[in-house]
This record gives sequence, structure tokens and C-alpha cells, in this order.
Amino acid sequence: MAGIAGMVSTDEEILQKSVNICAMSDAIRARGSIAAGYFFSSRAALLQRSNASDPVRRTDHASELVVEGKTYVILLDGTIFNLKELVRDLSSEGTLAGNAGGPELLVHAYVKWKEDFIKRLNGSFAFALWVQEDDILILARDHLGTRPLYYTLSGKMLIFASDIKGITCLPFFDTALDVEGLAELICLSPRHTPGSGLLKGIRQVRPGHYVRFSRDGLSTVRYWKIENKDHEDDFFKTLETVRELVIDSVKRQVQSDVPLCGLLSGGLYSSLITAIAAEYPMLLKSKIFNTWSVDFEKSTHYARYNTGESDMPWIRWVCRKAGTRQHYILLSPSDLANSLIEATEARGIPGMPDCDTSLLLLLREIQKEFSIVLSGDCSDEVFGTCIRSSEYISSGRKRLPWASNLAEKISVFKNDVIDAIKPYEFIEKCYEEALRDYPGFAVHEKELDKEKEAQWFSLYWNLPCILERIDRMSMACGLEVRLPFCDFRLTEYFWNIPLDLKRYKNRDRGLLREAMRGFLPADILERKKNPYPHCHDPEYETNIRNMLQETVLDPCSPVRYLLNLKTLESMMKQCQEFNKRYASRSRLFGWIIQLDHFMRSNGITAF
Repeated sequence: MAGIAGMVSTDEEILQKSVNICAMSDAIRARGSIAAGYFFSSRAALLQRSNASDPVRRTDHASELVVEGKTYVILLDGTIFNLKELVRDLSSEGTLAGNAGGPELLVHAYVKWKEDFIKRLNGSFAFALWVQEDDILILARDHLGTRPLYYTLSGKMLIFASDIKGITCLPFFDTALDVEGLAELICLSPRHTPGSGLLKGIRQVRPGHYVRFSRDGLSTVRYWKIENKDHEDDFFKTLETVRELVIDSVKRQVQSDVPLCGLLSGGLYSSLITAIAAEYPMLLKSKIFNTWSVDFEKSTHYARYNTGESDMPWIRWVCRKAGTRQHYILLSPSDLANSLIEATEARGIPGMPDCDTSLLLLLREIQKEFSIVLSGDCSDEVFGTCIRSSEYISSGRKRLPWASNLAEKISVFKNDVIDAIKPYEFIEKCYEEALRDYPGFAVHEKELDKEKEAQWFSLYWNLPCILERIDRMSMACGLEVRLPFCDFRLTEYFWNIPLDLKRYKNRDRGLLREAMRGFLPADILERKKNPYPHCHDPEYETNIRNMLQETVLDPCSPVRYLLNLKTLESMMKQCQEFNKRYASRSRLFGWIIQLDHFMRSNGITAF
């Protein structure tokens, strides 16, 4: 893992402004606290930070390579999993790059195939490539966007960084939150529009895209998109292909030069990763595969409020079957409440307070023993399973599937704030923008498949949100999280499998269960999906209410001037709720605290 940042100009010297690269380096330190390397020229100041999680793949300098008389500088955050295939393809076309490391290999690939080389990559990456003599900068993210990359234009200079703080730390950048950004935070959080940086003037390189900055200006190119195709494989061929893709995706990411571990909930996805990793011990650098899970104190006492059963018996079963060593992390309500601000700082933007905090504390414990951990997160989005069209989509209303609790959230804000952001109009605009990217329009479908549309929203909105959360929380701990099922090949293949085949025998994930039969006991394969654990202890909500009370009573709080304090006070006096799965009051109260911290840390006092 690494952090990258820099500033380039195509027609003016930036030596004076390049002194700010030290501030950028400090701002992204969490992404690489061990080493930093730099490249300077009259028109470019580039930076790369790294940790020592993988000594062989680690790049703690800005890789500079001269090829055919041109100077190329590449900064790589992440890992390319198909380096051997790239070497083979380059060699077959006359380019000898067998001894090149990952970053240098990308330079050779660019020289040979120009920007088209990005389509050939399979990995978890974000990179910046600077061609010195041509004044060309390429910023790219992998197909699904597992690594972040932000950028902004300041006059004729482009500034980029892995973390948004790498931009906002600059003294000449005016950090501001406009109405559009506030609408994103209130109406979409913990999601935000793909490509949005929330703060005024800041954008993200979108997944499956690259940005080209040259003397001709700035342009964005989409190098990958899902295409609608007829699924021609019969049932048995589909099972075989799914099995091969799943196993190959895990095997690619299990390979590492340091010991790694895995997250295990006893659910289908994490259990499959654990079983496959244990099946190929020759790929591991340790004799035994270690797994980790998180739960809350008194969770059995409040089990009646949970929507699913306890994970513990299933975790033990998988461990016995796979021969792994299990580690449990138990958190108290005070653990969660006391670490909320830390988690907010790590996440960078308001999200899901309890989930963010428990994830941060879990990853922090793992980092004490390991540098890399495998996770089954994002699998529902990739496989297109457990996704249903909501009443909003099926009824024809232009509403996003998760917008059902929007009314409660906006009710705590002042009327002038609501009038400014126009929440329901904003939601409709976001809906239309998402549909403009919908692959169905590429073939001019007259009527959209509503289930397919729901699956698309999950890929378009949910997947980037989850990936960003995992990346930021893990980077804050100095830990690399790998997501074996976040492989664009799986996404492409599952997208075109008919829904009734995906739901083989009318079961969620039925096809995947059937394809992977034999890796896990039948009961584990058939287990009903359980949500990420949520703390139902009343002590936690009491702690969060007290924290919110202190926040809104602070005259320096920027968020208090956005809130309808009477409505909020009335809501805080109501009885605690335990029956809401995702929209509990404690989560809303924690989110307001996160919003306040976001505004404070970015120096935002108004919008």
C-alpha cells in the first residue's frame, strides 16, 4: 500500500509552489509512514509514501525510467495481480521487461500500448504517470475503484493526492462546502456521487476511468464499462466458470511475500475465502491461516433485537473445517463511543458511526500481528446477489433504493437548509445521473429491467462507498485490506447471468452456492445472510446522546447552526429504538457528530 500525491503544470514553472509537497507528504502520512520518495522538475513535483507491508512489492520512491529518450515517472498505490501476463504479452511483442518491477512494468506497457494498456491490468490500484518531455499526466484507478485518487485544478496546475487532505492542506487552496456538497452529505451519506470529492472544486477519478492532463487540457476517459450480452453458457458451463473465476480471484490475492490473514464472519463469502486460502497452503507464507472477527459485549443479552443469529458457532465450524486459528475481538459500548472521533478522522467523511468505529478497532488489532488481511466485503455488489428493487423503483418513482429514511434525517435540519439543498429534487437528479450510466441504454432498451436496475444502483453507489470506507479505515491503521471477490472479471460474468439462474432453486446466491459445493459443509453454504454486527446495548446510545448534547451546545460547533435544535431535542428525548436494522437513532445521532467533525476539520463554518 502507498500514498501518492503531486502537482504538475503543462505551461509554467511550479518550483515555488512545489515547496508545498512537504505539507502534502505529511497530510497523506497515514497511507505510508515508513518511507517517502520525491521527483522534482520545473513543471512537476511528485511524491510517493509507503509502508513496509510487502518488502518485494513496496515502492518507497517515485519510479523514474528513461525509455527511448523520454523520462517517465510512475507513482503506484496498490498491487497489480497479473504482472506475469503483462510480461508475457510484452515479450511476445518484442519488449523485454522481465526484470522490471511492478511500476516500471507499467511504464513499458504504456510505451508499447499507450493508454490502452490500462485495459490489460488486473489489480487493486491507483497510479499517476508523468511523461516529462510530452507534459502528459495520466491518473487512473482500477476497474472497481479499490484505491482512491482525488484531483483539482488550480489555475493551470493540476493537483492530485490519494487522500483529500493532500489537497486541502495547501495554503493556496480555498476549502469550501457548497450547496451541492451539503446535499451530497445530507441526502446520500454514507454514499456520495461517484467522482464527487464533496468539497468545492475537488473531484475523484472514477472507477474504470483515467484522467489525462496535457497541453490540450483536461479530459476524462472511461476505459471499462459493463456491457449487456447474452449469456450463452449452459448450466454446467456456468457452474464451472464461476468456480474457476472465484478460485483464481482468491489465489491471485492470497499470494504475498509476507504472512497474511483473513476476516471471518461465518457467512458465505468470508468462509469461502478462508476455505480456498487454506486449500492452497503453498501460496501462504505461514503454516496456518489466521482469521479474525468482531462482536460486542452483551450481544447475546440483546439477541432478540438482532435480525440474524449469532456468528460464533458458524465461525468455529469454518475454523475446524479449514484448520485455521481464530481471533475474537469483543467491544464494549464505551469502546465504540470513545473511538467515534478517531473513526471519523480515519473515514474522512460522515458514514456509519458504529460500523466505522468497530471496523477501525478490529483492523487496529489485526495490524499488531499482520500487514495484509483478506475480506469478503463488496461481494453482494460484485455477484449481484441479495439485491431487490425497492418499492420506489418498482412503483416508478424516481427515488434511490435506500432513500426511505431520508425524511427523518432532513427533519433535524432548519427549513432554510432544506430549501437550499432541495433534497427530493436532488435525489431525482442523482437517480437520472445514475441511469445515464446504466448499461441498458447502450443497447437502447425501451424498458429497463427493474431488478437489473437495482443491481446497477448497487454497483454504482454502494460498491464505491464500501470500498472507500474499507480503504480509509485500513490505511489509518497501516494495514492493507485485499478484497478477492472485487475482480472485474467476476463482475462482468455475473452481470449477464439471468436472474433466475443466479437465484438457482429460488435461493439468494443459489448459483454461487452450487458452484462452490465441496469447499464448505452444506449447512454453511446454505446459511442465510447475516448483517454486519450492530451494537444494541442501550449504554451505547446513551453515550452517543451525551456526546451529541455536548456537540450542539458548543457555540463553536458549525453543525449546530444547520440544525433545528427543537426537533433534535425532541427526538433525543424519545425512547431508544432497537427494531430498526440500519436507521437506528444512535446511528443518526452519531452521523451528526461525524458531520460536525468533518466541518470542523476542514475549517467549514458555513456553506
